[in-house]
Amino acid sequence: MNIFTRTSKLDALRKGNFSLAKLPDTVSIPPLQGRRDAAVKPIEMVTLDDIAFALLELQEKSRAIYRETDALRALYDLAREHGAVGADVAMDAVPVEKGGAK
Repeated sequence: MNIFTRTSKLDALRKGNFSLAKLPDTVSIPPLQGRRDAAVKPIEMVTLDDIAFALLELQEKSRAIYRETDALRALYDLAREHGAVGADVAMDAVPVEKGGAK
């Protein structure tokens, strides 16, 4: 199988299945506890294990982004509850007993 065949298969997958439309060209595979270095492989060459390890790392990144988003949302909501408007410094609107500056 040459690169053109693989690329056309990838294009067909992306076009033929809505859930695969955003399939990446490459997959980042994290290191495996001293047994393997991190790697980036073309999607056409990844194994199921490669995908599983990549998913674990992506899920952890996703959880970290969600936690940060949730914390920012909580600060935003708390500042709004205490009368802050768009140009106000959020921390200045939060009462001292809740960790803020007011």
